[in-house]
Amino acid sequence: MEVYPSQLDVLANHLRIDRSNPTAAIESMKEAARAIVKNNLSLIIFPEGTRSKNGRLLPFKKGFVHLALQSRLPIIPIVLTGTHLAWRKDSLHVRPAPLAIKYLPPIKTDDWTADKIEDYVKMVHDVYVNNLPESQMPLVLEGEGSENKSRHK
Repeated sequence: MEVYPSQLDVLANHLRIDRSNPTAAIESMKEAARAIVKNNLSLIIFPEGTRSKNGRLLPFKKGFVHLALQSRLPIIPIVLTGTHLAWRKDSLHVRPAPLAIKYLPPIKTDDWTADKIEDYVKMVHDVYVNNLPESQMPLVLEGEGSENKSRHK
């Protein structure tokens, strides 16, 4: 299934990644990295790829690491809390709710190497976990090793 951008995406210059087509997804990411570097742009990425129903952090996809490897630009983590209360998944209705936005120190990527992609995904995910309220930390799943557990029990 091919994903076509909506009119709003085009107007806002959003880029959707078609994860059902790995070749197209990789090319879209390369195109984004080239545009970022060439035009000195900032890019906002939601590394989970989707939103959880309960506001808890989900596992991260690898796309943001691939973009970092290609652009060599720093990652500036932005932790949003409370958004799941304001705009619930699968709803078009936005309601009043307290939100918090926390900017964290930049993470340098200019020395990252392609053989450590999983390490970078975990490292950045851990940065988010360590800056979330308990209610938005990922749940520990049965069978996960201690190296993958968050502080939430």
